[in-house]
Amino acid sequence: MKIDKSDIRNILKNVFTKSIIPDEISNLKIGDVDEWDSLGNFNFLLEVENFYGIRFEIDEISEIKSVEDVISFLENS
Repeated sequence: MKIDKSDIRNILKNVFTKSIIPDEISNLKIGDVDEWDSLGNFNFLLEVENFYGIRFEIDEISEIKSVEDVISFLENS
């Protein structure tokens, strides 16, 4: 699956409504955005699941901590 980063950016904007999401998101990771803590990461991954119609396994949720991780997972699943 080829991932459009603008879709991921829109998900970030929808989840982290109080934060400014930069145009370039490739290197964003947990902690780079004020709201992106462990709970924020969980909410972000839930939105990714809903948008792409997929489900992360528990061990994947604990490993995915960046935009790069999300894109890599989606492109390889």
